[in-house]
Amino acid sequence: MIKQLTLILLLFIHQLRAQESQKPVNQNQQSYQAELKALGKKFSDSFYPNYSQIYALPEKAFIDKIDSARKGFDATLNKYKAKLETVYVENQQLEIKYYFDKLLIDYPLTHEVYGGKVLATTSKIPEMLKTNLTDFNKPELLKNSDFTNYFKAFLSFQTYLELRKGLYKNQDNQHFKAQWKLIPKYVSNLKCREYWQYEYLFNQIDNNGIKHIDTIYKEFNTTCKDTVYLNKINNIYTEDLAGKEGHIIKTYKTVGSFSLDIHLFVPDNQTEKRPAIVFFHGGSWSEGKPDWFFSTCQSYAQKGWVACAVEYRTYSRHGTLPFEAVMDAKSAIRWIRQNADVYKVDTTRIIATGNSAGGHLALTTALVDNWNEKTDNLKFSAKPNALIINAGVYDLTDDLTAWIRKDLKDKNQAKEISPNYLIRKDFPPALIFHGTLDRNVPYQSARKFGEDMVTAGNYNLTFLPLTGAGHFIWFDSRQTEKMANARSRFLEKLGY
Repeated sequence: MIKQLTLILLLFIHQLRAQESQKPVNQNQQSYQAELKALGKKFSDSFYPNYSQIYALPEKAFIDKIDSARKGFDATLNKYKAKLETVYVENQQLEIKYYFDKLLIDYPLTHEVYGGKVLATTSKIPEMLKTNLTDFNKPELLKNSDFTNYFKAFLSFQTYLELRKGLYKNQDNQHFKAQWKLIPKYVSNLKCREYWQYEYLFNQIDNNGIKHIDTIYKEFNTTCKDTVYLNKINNIYTEDLAGKEGHIIKTYKTVGSFSLDIHLFVPDNQTEKRPAIVFFHGGSWSEGKPDWFFSTCQSYAQKGWVACAVEYRTYSRHGTLPFEAVMDAKSAIRWIRQNADVYKVDTTRIIATGNSAGGHLALTTALVDNWNEKTDNLKFSAKPNALIINAGVYDLTDDLTAWIRKDLKDKNQAKEISPNYLIRKDFPPALIFHGTLDRNVPYQSARKFGEDMVTAGNYNLTFLPLTGAGHFIWFDSRQTEKMANARSRFLEKLGY
């Protein structure tokens, strides 16, 4: 839900900027775009800050609210319609329609999160939007971002219904397999079907990896006629496969039908024990892959470290919540300690680190005493010796993480893995980075954690605010040098 809300807001901003970037062909179009921009900002300022409250409304009240907003956009277009080119008007009508239709199709599942009422099978909205199904087979619409965003939201809703049947339980890549099954059900046009199969397969490899997708990958290579799509899929698949070479891959835990891997990058000609750094990827506990840290792991190994990237259970692949991911993170640290002699790891110098949700998992290895896998050997500590946290998550009881609590009988259970509710004194030395303009994880939440931990007596905690930075600080070139210098000072102080 964190990712969904952020993407919705970013898409809206992108659409407004796209309108601005289109050079007006005449004064009328320029006037229309200026008025549309002002209207869009007014809607954005009222809708997105109140996102959870609006989606908690009863269905009829929500529909009325969206229809009222839609009428404002339609009225603005109609005001200039006679003075604008027909093709331009038709395109604007399509964009307005599918922008607001997407907000509607998002309602049944989002209302379950914020309104607490199960509507997936009883909502009237899917029937209201049934006429949109014919557009799924119109190739010319694939260039319209509002339409493609609507299709993705529609398929997410249908995927949810498909998964509820229980057919994918205990299978890997659950969401992707359901999506792959549903695409041909709703898309019969060959060009459109290949487009969506390419989109979803590429996204799966890019954001979740190639593990256990061989059957679908081979099917796509056999059936797809578009050579551009084939080349792109084969390139990213080959790149992902090549990334698995040149380092050690071990299964650190098997849970039911799921085998979880740890990727180890060890220094050449290693004879004495070395410090280890353990990376947990981000992705809102819903997606992500250890591959994102492979190049960083290689760099650390070249410096003499044992670097590890951990695969853990996620919502889209395994149908799990962050609770399972916390247990996986703790299991991974224990596995490293248990196998320290094999890989020459100095167990007094193990650092856990991660981005976003991965930062949260790193924190929980040091904070959460319960939530241990039954198969773990508890003689080995899951607590690392130090932490480096990049835009971590500190509170799983807020609106942005409400999806986690949706099906919990005891909503307070989320506090058991929320760092801000786990303040304690015996915390390892930690370096925490957080952007002051983070829209995914509020800066105040991170700062509260840092202040509360220091107040509790953890004077080895360094909280470093990154002024003007958003959530994805690891991609922000403005912060690179500052973060690198801070890490170097932190590690030097620890003697690593």
